[in-house]
Amino acid sequence: MRTGKRKKRRTGLYLVMLVVGIFLSTLVVQGISLRANCQKLAAEQSQLQEKKESLQKEQQEIKEKAQYMKTDKYIEDIAREKFGLVYEDEIIFKAADSE
Repeated sequence: MRTGKRKKRRTGLYLVMLVVGIFLSTLVVQGISLRANCQKLAAEQSQLQEKKESLQKEQQEIKEKAQYMKTDKYIEDIAREKFGLVYEDEIIFKAADSE
């Protein structure tokens, strides 16, 4: 009778150890998965941070250009470049056409 009790205890102990082993192995697998996911998200965060800085720089350049476009200097530059307008007292020198 005692041997039957011991076998039941051993079987119960083995079952408990098996459940604990499965639980621990599941925790290890999930931990590895979470670590890989964390590294992937950290890399994505750094890429997004770089993109944010780039877009902020571009936004600043657009604001500066918008301020420049409101000035008389911009209007004068466009008139000279697109329409060839000059002041009355200016002399225009043109390069000879090479034929």
